[in-house]
Amino acid sequence: MEEPAENLEKSENLDKGENVEKVEDLVPKRSNPLKWIIPIVGILVVAAGVVGYLKFFAWNPERQKIALVNDRIITVAQFSREVGKIPAPYQDMFKEEPKQFLEQLILKEILLQEANRQGVKPDPAAKGEEAEMSLIQNLLKKEVFDKIKVDPGEVGKLYRQHKDKMDGKPLNKVAPYIEDAIREAKGKEQMEGYLLALKEKAKIEIDEKRIQAIANPTPSTNTGEEFKKGIQSGKPMLVDFGANSCMPCRQIRPILKELSQEYNGKATVLVIDVYKYKELAGEYRVQVIPTLIFFDKSGKEVFRHMGAWDKASIVGKLKEAGAA
Repeated sequence: MEEPAENLEKSENLDKGENVEKVEDLVPKRSNPLKWIIPIVGILVVAAGVVGYLKFFAWNPERQKIALVNDRIITVAQFSREVGKIPAPYQDMFKEEPKQFLEQLILKEILLQEANRQGVKPDPAAKGEEAEMSLIQNLLKKEVFDKIKVDPGEVGKLYRQHKDKMDGKPLNKVAPYIEDAIREAKGKEQMEGYLLALKEKAKIEIDEKRIQAIANPTPSTNTGEEFKKGIQSGKPMLVDFGANSCMPCRQIRPILKELSQEYNGKATVLVIDVYKYKELAGEYRVQVIPTLIFFDKSGKEVFRHMGAWDKASIVGKLKEAGAA
């Protein structure tokens, strides 16, 4: 049988290689693995480099700049070491308000730089941190205290103004003490002016964002609404009227926290910030902080203590107020 004409034409076209796919087009091509491996390895190397940089530079407290004083850097690590030398209650407060302590470190650095610039020497026996303090003291003595002059007329004038408080002693007997008092007052005033002048002359940069990042949250206190609920709870209540910025207040906080847990369900223990709730503090005639006020089950005040207090004494008054 003869093939149809169209089949013959198709056959001829096949021979000519027209309208057909090449064999290599029908076989899947093998991709070159290096084509993908090299970029991936490159990415990993870059990533490792970034992590290394962050670890040894960006994340390293020894290299994290928190302030610059002229050409000297104060790092986060240095700040932490200095704060760690302070007793616990003060340490906690400075960690919550780190900028206050940083200002002290900056001032210390300015004084040390100025002492070194002037060639001031520390006391020979002083070592380490004592040498630094000796250096600062000797600088202030040279630049401030040695320059203070007290005129005899000033001594006599102050004596006459306060003669009724001198127990009848003549001027020549009290003159040295009066002179010391005048010298101290002048020294304080002149030192403040000297320190201000040094700070204004220094180039100071502070990383505000980093300061905020290292700040600890302030301890929580109770609200006026919680106070009202406590008065109406039918349980004895102890309220510390104080503030986070008050050192004696902070010293008794651990005691109050323990009592809150130990007397849970038996008595209410609250901390009211007098600066947040001034009206409430005024209503209960709080004049000094901390003031501990004890209430009985009916909400009546039965006792108050002004100032810090030991745990045993507080527990005793809580029991007297009706806490089982």
